[in-house]
Amino acid sequence: MMNWTPARDKDKYGVAIYNFSGINDACIKLNVGETVHILEELGEWYFGYALHNKSLRGVFPKSYIQVKDCIVDKTGLVEVVTPRLPPIVQEVTAVLREWGVLLRKLYVEQDKNFALLRDTMKEIIAHRSKILSGQLPGDELKQLKHRITHGIDRVNERLGLDLVVRDDHGNILNPDITSAVKLFRHHDEAAARLRKLEESDGRIPTVRRKPHLSWTALLSFTNIIIKVPESSEISLGLYVGDAKEGKEKPLTEAFIIPWAEEGYNGHPDLLLNLKCLFTDLSTITLDESQLWLIGYVVRQGSMATKEVDPKRTSALLTKRVTSTDCMRRPFGIVMLEMTSYFQKMKLLALDGNDAKEKDCCATFYPCGDKETLDMKKLLSSRNESIKDNKTNSQGIWFSFELINGDLKQLREDNPHYVSLRDVPVALRLGLSDVIMPGDVRNDLYITLISGEFSRGAKTSDRNVEVTIRIVNEKGRVIPGVIHQGCGKVPLDEYRSVTYHHENKPKWMETVKIALPIEEFKKAHIKFTFKHRSTNDVKDKSEKPFSMSFVKLMQENGTTLFNTEHDLIIYKIDPKKWQDDDISYLKLSWRRVNGEDLNKVWNYGLAPSSKDNFTISTTFCSTKLTQNAELLGLLEWGWSGSTDTRILQQRLEGLRRVPSEELMVFLQDTLDVLLEILMNNSTSDDSDNRVFEALVYVITIATDKNKHEAFQPVLDSYIQQNFHATLAYNKLIHVLKFYVEQGMDMDRQETLKKSMKCLQYIFKFIIRSRQLFVELYGRGQEEFEKSLQQLLEAMAHMMVHTNDSTLTVQAHCLKYITTTIPDIMSNFDPVTMSAILVKMIDNLDHKRIPKQKLMTMNDIIHSELFKIPDCRAVLLPCFITHIKRLLAANEELELCVKILGDILDVLFCADVGSTFDDMTLLSSKMLENILTIVYKMTRDDPLICKFVSVLVSLLRQMNEKHFVSFLNRFSTQEQLFQFLVELQMVIQDLIVQPVFPADWAEMILLQNSVILKVLHQLSRVISDKMREPFKEFVWCNFFLCAIKFLTQPSLQLEKFTQSKRTKILSRYRDMRRETAAEIRSLWFSLGQHKIRFVAPSGSGQSMVGPFLEMTMIPEVELRKATIPIFFDMMQCEFYSLRDQGKNVPPDMARNNQKNKGKFNEFENEILEKLDHLVEGGHGDDHYREVFQTIVGALCEDHATMREPGLRLVNTVSRLMDRLLQYRTIMNTPDNSAETRMSCTVNLLDFYSEINRKELYLRYVYKLQDLHLGCDNYTEAGYTLLQHANLLRWSPDSLPHALRSPLFHSVTQHDELKEKLYERIITYFDKGQMWEDALKLCKELVQHYEEVILNYTKLGDLLKRMAQFYENIMNPQNLRPEPEYFRVAYYGRGFPAFLQNKVFVYRGNGYERLGDFTSRILDQFPNAELMKKLTPPSDEVKESPQQFIQISKVDCVMHENPFPNANVSEQIERYYRANQVKVFTYSRPFHRGQKDPTNEFATLCIEKTTLYTSYSLPGILRCFPVVKTKSKELSPLENALETMTNVNEEVHELVKKYARDSALPLDPLTRKLSGMVDPAVMGGIANYEKAFLGDDYIQSHQGDSEKVADLRMLIASQIPLLEAGLSIHATRVTDPISGLHDHMVASFTKMKAQVQEKYGVQPMPADLRIDVRPLKLHSQISVNSDSSQRASHQYDLEMDSVELRSSREEPKSDNLRHSFSRSLQAISERSSEFMFINRLSPAKSKGGTLPRNHKSSLPDGLSGSGSKSTKKEKSISKLLRRESFTSTQWFDRPDSQVLAPPPPQPIIELSEQVNSPIRTFFLQVNPFMGTSSSQKSKSRLDLATERPLRSDVERERRMSRPRSFNLNTPSVSTTPSPSMGSRESLSTGTPTESLHEEEAPPPLPVKMREREQDADGNSLRYSGLSIKSGKMLPPVPSDISPEPPEKPPRPDRNHNHEDSFLP
Repeated sequence: MMNWTPARDKDKYGVAIYNFSGINDACIKLNVGETVHILEELGEWYFGYALHNKSLRGVFPKSYIQVKDCIVDKTGLVEVVTPRLPPIVQEVTAVLREWGVLLRKLYVEQDKNFALLRDTMKEIIAHRSKILSGQLPGDELKQLKHRITHGIDRVNERLGLDLVVRDDHGNILNPDITSAVKLFRHHDEAAARLRKLEESDGRIPTVRRKPHLSWTALLSFTNIIIKVPESSEISLGLYVGDAKEGKEKPLTEAFIIPWAEEGYNGHPDLLLNLKCLFTDLSTITLDESQLWLIGYVVRQGSMATKEVDPKRTSALLTKRVTSTDCMRRPFGIVMLEMTSYFQKMKLLALDGNDAKEKDCCATFYPCGDKETLDMKKLLSSRNESIKDNKTNSQGIWFSFELINGDLKQLREDNPHYVSLRDVPVALRLGLSDVIMPGDVRNDLYITLISGEFSRGAKTSDRNVEVTIRIVNEKGRVIPGVIHQGCGKVPLDEYRSVTYHHENKPKWMETVKIALPIEEFKKAHIKFTFKHRSTNDVKDKSEKPFSMSFVKLMQENGTTLFNTEHDLIIYKIDPKKWQDDDISYLKLSWRRVNGEDLNKVWNYGLAPSSKDNFTISTTFCSTKLTQNAELLGLLEWGWSGSTDTRILQQRLEGLRRVPSEELMVFLQDTLDVLLEILMNNSTSDDSDNRVFEALVYVITIATDKNKHEAFQPVLDSYIQQNFHATLAYNKLIHVLKFYVEQGMDMDRQETLKKSMKCLQYIFKFIIRSRQLFVELYGRGQEEFEKSLQQLLEAMAHMMVHTNDSTLTVQAHCLKYITTTIPDIMSNFDPVTMSAILVKMIDNLDHKRIPKQKLMTMNDIIHSELFKIPDCRAVLLPCFITHIKRLLAANEELELCVKILGDILDVLFCADVGSTFDDMTLLSSKMLENILTIVYKMTRDDPLICKFVSVLVSLLRQMNEKHFVSFLNRFSTQEQLFQFLVELQMVIQDLIVQPVFPADWAEMILLQNSVILKVLHQLSRVISDKMREPFKEFVWCNFFLCAIKFLTQPSLQLEKFTQSKRTKILSRYRDMRRETAAEIRSLWFSLGQHKIRFVAPSGSGQSMVGPFLEMTMIPEVELRKATIPIFFDMMQCEFYSLRDQGKNVPPDMARNNQKNKGKFNEFENEILEKLDHLVEGGHGDDHYREVFQTIVGALCEDHATMREPGLRLVNTVSRLMDRLLQYRTIMNTPDNSAETRMSCTVNLLDFYSEINRKELYLRYVYKLQDLHLGCDNYTEAGYTLLQHANLLRWSPDSLPHALRSPLFHSVTQHDELKEKLYERIITYFDKGQMWEDALKLCKELVQHYEEVILNYTKLGDLLKRMAQFYENIMNPQNLRPEPEYFRVAYYGRGFPAFLQNKVFVYRGNGYERLGDFTSRILDQFPNAELMKKLTPPSDEVKESPQQFIQISKVDCVMHENPFPNANVSEQIERYYRANQVKVFTYSRPFHRGQKDPTNEFATLCIEKTTLYTSYSLPGILRCFPVVKTKSKELSPLENALETMTNVNEEVHELVKKYARDSALPLDPLTRKLSGMVDPAVMGGIANYEKAFLGDDYIQSHQGDSEKVADLRMLIASQIPLLEAGLSIHATRVTDPISGLHDHMVASFTKMKAQVQEKYGVQPMPADLRIDVRPLKLHSQISVNSDSSQRASHQYDLEMDSVELRSSREEPKSDNLRHSFSRSLQAISERSSEFMFINRLSPAKSKGGTLPRNHKSSLPDGLSGSGSKSTKKEKSISKLLRRESFTSTQWFDRPDSQVLAPPPPQPIIELSEQVNSPIRTFFLQVNPFMGTSSSQKSKSRLDLATERPLRSDVERERRMSRPRSFNLNTPSVSTTPSPSMGSRESLSTGTPTESLHEEEAPPPLPVKMREREQDADGNSLRYSGLSIKSGKMLPPVPSDISPEPPEKPPRPDRNHNHEDSFLP
């Protein structure tokens, strides 16, 4: 059987090329493109995992995988494979994957950084493609990497991601192979780059290398358009100067562009190769000169230009002249100023940006046949005509590119320029700025400037042509040495341009003469001048008429100076002159100012005084000099002379040689000086003079300001051209002499310079010795001895303390380190180290300490420090000096840098063994560094550097180092002090990190080091801190370790998958390892554990820290550490019961009594649990694991089982509530009410377990929530919870009862007083003055009887008086809230709401529709239940949310004023406050319903709810804790209804009897509705149903109830009579007719009732003088009454308007609601009479009841019996009364709100077939009013209603939306959507939640829209009718199926705006 074999490293990475879904469970699924890590292979299968999911491993087929080259990294804890791609590509790939997730997140969140991330991703994707193409040159690749990395870093910094650190090449650093110090420095540099990037407005900086001194310009020609009639050439070059003024001078050689026969347009391939490099352009020239590109166009042909044939191309017009006799004639100039181009391209190149080629065009300026190429003349003559000249389209087009560097560097650094090796190179007319050894150049540039020639025998000026030849000493022409320019072959002779009849030609033509040095010294230049005739025949016979010559060498051996030369022109006698005769060399060749020419013929030549000829020369040579001083030294040195006098002169002359010239001949000069030094055998100080000259030359060559570039020249010379084999002895001897004479002031200057040149002096010495050894191989011992003596002398020089030697000593220390590499090659490094140490030690510690440290730093970076034996010598010295400076707090920055460099070097792998070094460092420096870090503040700029050094030192210490270091402490106390300091430093680094949060790699490395240290501390503490027991260090360790593992940088769950994987692969989960250390140390405590469970004195409990540790979301960590809690419980349980207060806790032993409980542990864990869970720790998994593990341990423990399980249960329940609390508080969508309920849920739990401190903590949280919602009443009740825990005594407050509002209060009574004051203020703001008075009374007693503070008492009594006035003031409109039952069914709600029922206290004027809307807004996913029936178990257990809402009525516990005649303002408070019992009713029919009288079968199910607390309270809602249901029979329902009606009338009459100022309208409407004859129809239904003989016989058991019903009917008569009697005294003329009608109706009613049911006495409290009821027409109305009514009207208007101005926007809703209600009243007054008679609701003293129906919907306004004329007049009276004295603002504020009694509910399902409508038509003749009439009436009223102001409109816009969707209907047909009466809705009682899609015209809180499921009323399409009456029949056209539920209106839609008038 074959076995799986490990995959080879090269085959471990692959990419899926097909989708693989797997064939069994052993396979893993792969998609195309996924990468895999291959671990093993077997046959045709691989085993491994996909890199995106490393936890899932399996097999997959080989054929589905494409193996890629990869890199296997085994340096970490796990093996990591990466594709073998450029590191930057790998980084980009990883970054793009991580950014892809962030991009979607930013898009969803609409983050402003989305665009930046998107654009950067696109950019680096494009860059990645370029890199993968592999076609980028090295420099572009480097620049592209730079741009990518900066783009990544910038986005990471902007998004708060981790900072990426890279090496100098842009690759990500590997922390495993990088020292901590280096890692820190790279982080610091990266952060600095990012800061600089932000300061530069996002412009990515470029990599700037040190610029080269030279520049190269590449010109690539793209097009040439010049119309030339003959063969021609273009001489193109760079010039400096102002060409427009004729001051241009050539800067470079010319590039000769030959002219093709057919031109370049027909052969574009020729243009591709037409390029030129202008090299060696100096930076100074580019910066300071005006640059021009100038080309001279010269045609080759005859004197005159031939005509151009337009039918032929310019190149084919004439036959190309090939004869050597053709003339070079001027044709024009091509020119372009290039200054700006050069400067811009130069800046781009220096910035490192992609310097693209610049397209340019040089314009062609033609000249005529008789014109010259004089630039100034040509341009001045063309200024006016060039615009009209057609030649402006002619020119040369080219691309221009500027590159930093000379040609050699260009080809080395840019391989893509290799193809340009054949490109012509135009050199600069001058030597390069840097001349390397071996560079040879010997070029002479001759420029023909101008001449002046007489006519001679000619009648006109000559056509002069100059011919240049190079002639040797024999008169022969040297061929091929003249170069017209690059791109053209060398010439034997050069002919100038010929100008037509020009006696003063100006040529400005430059040619180069390149001669070998030996020929150069003997050659000369001969110029001949010839006239060129326009006649070809004559021209051939023309001979030269003059000549001139120039000698190349001067008599002193130097060459021609670089200047202009005025040459002598010699006339030629053709008969005597021979061309090859060189006798003329004996003559003078140049004019001398003031010297007359001897006009004598010699050798056929005679000088011409009239003619002159000027040239200029530029000599570029590395072998021939123009300086005589330098030449003299060079010649003397090679001559071997021994004349010291002459030598002295030559050496002095050397100092007069210009430095530039000296640098050109640097190699020769050094060779001569060293040769002189070796060969000098005199005993005088010649050697010293030569040494001084040598130092002088080296000083110039190493001058950083002028000749820094020549240092490589020196280095190259020493390695390749140095040959002075014997110089080392002389150099050592002379240098030693100067060192020993250091005190001599005359020699100190030379010694200073020698110290500065020390590096090259020793290079000469070592190189000389090496050459000597190569030749002879002896004398090593003598050499080392002499060298050691020299070094010892230098070390001894450090002893001097004179100020004059300070500079020499500083130079010596500074430059001695530069000699180390050379000295090490031929000298013992250990001895060298000892001498360096001696140098440092010999110098006084107060002298130049900074330079001393810099010297140490240089030594550290030398190869010397990498040798272990050398470090053994150097390191102790360095540490001693650094330690002294640190102790003195001096040079801290340099000290920390040196320490970091030492550790960085020691971290390298090529430095040998570092054990001894680390031992020394740890023993000497660790304590000092710890002390500095501990004392240094976080804002100190050096803190990060010292911490990095500390981390690096601890990282590089192994276990032996720690053991060795800790063994240094001789006593336990010393060790204790060190451990405490180390723990404090570590803890400080964790709590207050010194590194920025985005320095992830640095922080992780620091954490890994801290973990290593904690491991060592654990071992040491366990071994050495036990006896005697050091509690402090144990406690500190636990705290330090726990803070370490809970720090944010280690919480892997919060990181991305890639970051988490990277951390785990490199460091593992450090939290798990730390927890293991803590667990191990805990269980090693033994009997001392109790000190950390139940500490005494200053001890600290570890319960809280351990709890925080166990809450880390890591499964294995939790399982390993949670058992510690059970161990703690055991420790306290078995601890000693009775022990002293100051004695450390101990365990019970032998027969000692144990504690037997763990209350301290319980207190601590509950308190810490609260803080930790609220802070984000813990989850459901932790709760389960804690319950499982600790519960199992308690279960198995016989003694602790019961209390342990109790505690586990308590902790589990608490965590459950705390997690709910945290979730709700952290979810922004949750409403304030939900948060309050959750807080109270937690509050109740703490109250249950009696944790006062935690209880009060959430009391104040709840108070803050209430105050945020302006719930001042609830805030007062909440704060009262704390006050109730306090006593009226001066006892000291325990810590648990302290208040965060009053930190300084420490006594019970003082705190209670302050809390009461604040609570009273809250109650005052909430208008709960009755509750405030209760607290005031307590304070009164306290002030009056206890503390006797009458000042406070007086102030309090004044405040109480104000409260009483507020209660009785009718202008204080106190809203009377509604109460609502809300049931939450389903598991989708928070746990504290699931399947629970609550009673809510509504806001001010909030009604059912608004309340329902508000609740649904809090739970947008909830579904509103339509019926009141209890839900099924399926609904309760479903994961969804179901809400059931209905209105309930409050039940007063008892009447606080049973016999008192109390004001309505007083009673109102007790009707709706301090209530905890509530009722609601559900109507249903039992048996078969009587179609003629539904009341016979109408039953009521009355439900009573008991809440946990009274309302109002600490919440606006409380859960229902008890429910009772009671069923009322039809007769009992009738009894209750009649009782309620009688009580209502009774109370109304009493109220009007007490207060004559009340508006009359409520009493009028109530009485008219009851005495109207139509009401008898209602009583008739009762009579028919319950008072008939059939009912009495069949229900004999109800005889008493029947009697009660009769009595109730009879009892109405005295009540109505009393009401009418009061009404008569206040009736006014407008309603006198109505009063008469009511009196007449009552008289008839009274007679009928008393006849049937007897006479009932009037109640005692209503026994007043009842006047005989008469018609109002018979009564004289007192005029004062009218005046009072009028006055009352005005007064109430003012009061209401004043109140309205102070109300919140909700008051507008109330106003509009009342207004609309009263409009409806005027339309249906008779309906009101019926409804008010039928309704059992009470009228509370003029206050509008909460469920009062102020209007009737139009649902019953359809067809019916027509009303009589009398009835219409009564309706008119009612309508007029309604709109004269009974408007909403016409009533006092006390009338606005009043609670109703419980009302019966009729099932809507029963309404459909009931005869109520018929009944209504019988009793209410006004119901026959047509809908059109009603519509007209409504329209009339709408036009009279004042328009709303803009402010009111804004208030409506800001109000919460209402769900009152019922719209009044004019049809009598009931809505087809009407369903069961059990339906719960916010509008009408239908099965559909919203039966009409259209919102109401005005979303006002109208009373007729609120009685939905509360059992008080029912409606047909908005019609409010009281229970107990028949329903109208269902029309035949009603659909039996209800319509679909309409969608819930948009939450943001404001219904008001849709129907504004």
